[in-house]
Amino acid sequence: MRTVLLLFLATFNSASFAALNPALSFYRSQQSLFSSGQASRGDLENKVLRRELEPWFRVTWNKKEYEVPGEIMVKDLQTTQTLTAKEAIDILKSPQSGSPRAFQLPAQANVIVLKTDAYWAEVLEPKSKNKGWAPLHVFTAPNEDKGVYITLIDSFLQKSAQSSGEIITTIPRNVRLMPLEIEKNFLKVQYNTHIGYVDLSNLACRGDFAMWAYHKRQGWLGISHRENGFLMTVNNQKIPLNDFIAFSPYSNRGVISQKLSEDGPSIRSRVQILDQKAHRWALSVLEGHGEVWWRTEDTEQLTKSESTQQISTEQLLKKEISAFSFASTKSMKGLASANGIYRTEDGKTWTQIPLFEDKNYPVTIHPDGIWYVGSYRSFDEGKTFEPYIKWDKLAEQIQAGIHKAPRHLRIAQIEALPHSRIRILVDTGVQKIKMQAHILSHEWTLVK
Repeated sequence: MRTVLLLFLATFNSASFAALNPALSFYRSQQSLFSSGQASRGDLENKVLRRELEPWFRVTWNKKEYEVPGEIMVKDLQTTQTLTAKEAIDILKSPQSGSPRAFQLPAQANVIVLKTDAYWAEVLEPKSKNKGWAPLHVFTAPNEDKGVYITLIDSFLQKSAQSSGEIITTIPRNVRLMPLEIEKNFLKVQYNTHIGYVDLSNLACRGDFAMWAYHKRQGWLGISHRENGFLMTVNNQKIPLNDFIAFSPYSNRGVISQKLSEDGPSIRSRVQILDQKAHRWALSVLEGHGEVWWRTEDTEQLTKSESTQQISTEQLLKKEISAFSFASTKSMKGLASANGIYRTEDGKTWTQIPLFEDKNYPVTIHPDGIWYVGSYRSFDEGKTFEPYIKWDKLAEQIQAGIHKAPRHLRIAQIEALPHSRIRILVDTGVQKIKMQAHILSHEWTLVK
């Protein structure tokens, strides 16, 4: 590997390479992980209906930093029955920026929470019975609010409090459930017209965010974590959750409801929120596609990497190089995987991409200009990256194709193909599977 790279560098004759300047991707909804197509910015701007914000969070988990969409993270404010206005605020008629005002809520007024998402809360003013929407961040949560439970994943409602209990129905993720009682490791709830039990490990509640919790007899206790129907204190007491009547939460804690990447936080993981940002979305109407969403930032990548460590080619060649790729035989722009992912503009200086830390991933640069590192891709020559694989859908496809459930999923190899196609080799822990797709599609085909 090192010899081949050295020969390439030694025989290179400098030539410029035109940077790819792709059209903007558009999506069916703001929650879509993958695009439905592309169009020019001008066409999209000319047909804008409205603009919205979508929260994203930079978090730490397992001593590493990640960026996650607000859609897959639950916060304490979303698990309360009531909220208190920090100051006088306008309650809007719909969860949209610029929506008409429904009514004004005075400072310190309490409202009943009807529904929440990552950014908005639908609330009811109890005296007037007026309803409307406001951003979550304009509220605080009363400590004495015991809260509700939120489904992190699609969950079975069962007739009895046991895993083998008869299934009544399925409750979708992100549904608010009022607790009736806790029995063993199950929560008794009413969902629509049904009463049954839901596995507590599939739910988030105020106890998951508690720094302190007020016990009926012992007063305020420091909390370590929740174990199903119990809270574990910092001094290792295991106390039933029902014995607590108030919660003082960590303001920077979130609970993950969907796994985004192979090495990222798992479902139910607790993460520490470092900061929040928002993608700016616009809704446009395109001929042949109808209403579509697109991100209006200067760059649409989800995961930004600011370059730090730089090494020379000589230093790179002293490392164990597991993979490398160049833009073309006439370009020195390239990627190398050598206990970290490095990019180069000139073949002389290599800059490490912090997103990938000191790990090795397969890399390739497609002739159409897209740069690939593991399950991430870049449209701007390795300056920023976004995930291009939806792991749950890929797992379903593989299982349907080979009739075996994957033990894990890992991209072992990436290969650029003619006619704007790409092939990946997926290690499932059972066997290695080849899948291929168009570079702008997310519909993978099993290669037999």
